[in-house]
Amino acid sequence: MRKWRRARPEGRGRHKLPSLRSYRDFRLLWTGSAMSVMAERCSAMAFTLLVLWHTRSESAAGIVGFAGLLPSLLVQLPAGVLVDRLNRRRVMMTCVVVRMVAVATVAVSLLGDRVWVWHIALVAFVQSSMTVFYQLSERAMVRGVVPPQQLGAAMATNEARSRGVNFVGHPASGAMFGLSAWVPFLSSVTLYLFSLITLVRLRGERQPPRRPSGGRRMRTEVAAGLRWVWDRAYFRTALLIIAVSNLVFQGLILTVAVVIREDGGAAGTIGLIMAAGGMGGLCGALSGGWLNRRLAMRQIMILAHVTWAVVMPTAVFFRQAVALGILFYITSFIGATVTVSGMSYQVRITPDDMQGRVGSVVMLLVSGASSLGALGTGYLLEAVGSRRALMALSAVMAVLALVAAVVFSRAGAAREDRADSTEPPDAAHTPPGPAASPAPDVPAPASVADGTPADPLTTLEARRTDG
Repeated sequence: MRKWRRARPEGRGRHKLPSLRSYRDFRLLWTGSAMSVMAERCSAMAFTLLVLWHTRSESAAGIVGFAGLLPSLLVQLPAGVLVDRLNRRRVMMTCVVVRMVAVATVAVSLLGDRVWVWHIALVAFVQSSMTVFYQLSERAMVRGVVPPQQLGAAMATNEARSRGVNFVGHPASGAMFGLSAWVPFLSSVTLYLFSLITLVRLRGERQPPRRPSGGRRMRTEVAAGLRWVWDRAYFRTALLIIAVSNLVFQGLILTVAVVIREDGGAAGTIGLIMAAGGMGGLCGALSGGWLNRRLAMRQIMILAHVTWAVVMPTAVFFRQAVALGILFYITSFIGATVTVSGMSYQVRITPDDMQGRVGSVVMLLVSGASSLGALGTGYLLEAVGSRRALMALSAVMAVLALVAAVVFSRAGAAREDRADSTEPPDAAHTPPGPAASPAPDVPAPASVADGTPADPLTTLEARRTDG
């Protein structure tokens, strides 16, 4: 078992844990993932800008957006099972290499002044598929590079990292695209290369990957995760409402890009608006823990959707970049607080040995709907125009707010919330307590059967709306 760095004593009989920066592998994992996320953000936004500015077709942009989000529907469930079976560090390195090569083909085609929608859609699909595997693997690896006592801090740091990268990556992508269409893609290739170098320096996993017990098939394991989520009505309802709201926000992102283009704005303006959303998400992630300690998840759901329903219609009347930036800041701030609340709730109620499968089901529901939002909005924009599309999206959000207020204010929701918050997992899934420390001031992680720390780690990141 890894010997965690000795903590310095603080006061009588108390020991202060070292900062997360003191753990070498966590620094490498965090840095490599930050560069990987930045590369993915730069190229993902550039896909939409490239298609919009070169084809002038909203439906083509919707198809590319759909291709980039489709893996959230197709890949999540098998990825959740496979990541538990394979060496996670090798999975992450493979994902970086595949994404780097795929994005490089776009840069090469642009240098030859050739753009094919099918090619952009294929690369977007491949990159997004590898991102699903990468994210699940990274979350699992965090548990092995920090002690259990600091898992919460590590999770918050990773969430803030993703939101911060959104803040920097979107305007950077827009600015680079303004210089030349191939620049953001070449930058992504460079970032992927540095990410790979960082991951190579990571130590391998301490224990071999887990194998399915009793020779269970992947279909059986996936079905168990789906059944566990479906059997919890309160949790299931919250996920479905969040899924539809993510669909709305994905449509809002594409619609705002069209609004800026229609009004003669530059591609960099869209990046600045997305940056405002990134800043809102970062602030929301930093304050989400404070709100989560004071309100139950059902109360946060009501507050978030009612606020969204109030502010979204402003986009119908105020099309200026500043107003749209403020709108994205507010919606992203609220979205990040919902993410933190949902993440904490899921980790608390999910048995330890089902974290991966339940996490993949959650991501399928809350992020997979975004692919449908991108595809549907593209055709909606061509059929009714940007103003009516914004009105339709606002109407859907108003309906969601009404549903959330009715569902989560009922007495049964409060009882279910209290039961899930106080009822421990059944004995078969209860993680063991911390193992004995090798020395009084050396915190050692608890272990489960496969050698990983007992504390669960997962996330409910609604990315990918980032709204």
